[in-house]
Amino acid sequence: MTPQNLFVATVALCLVNGLVSPALPLMMALWPVWMPEMVRPSNETVYYGASLLVSTGTLLLSAVPAAIAERAGLAMERAMWVWLGGAGVLLLLGLG
Repeated sequence: MTPQNLFVATVALCLVNGLVSPALPLMMALWPVWMPEMVRPSNETVYYGASLLVSTGTLLLSAVPAAIAERAGLAMERAMWVWLGGAGVLLLLGLG
């Protein structure tokens, strides 16, 4: 697989994690902190925004081991596999 395909797969796993993560209800409860005042706070907008925040957090958190692995000398494709694995582990933790 090319690094671009691995990145698309990683983003897909992170998006799924944004829908099923146990952190989602917490982010939905904290909507007054992160939602701008110009957006009307309906259930749909709060769920969508919280899901995007959890997905982005998953993407960033799963990138930390990949960055460390690439800094340690792994090739970019192997580091992308580490990133995909990190996202998969976070998804499995969210499902469990």
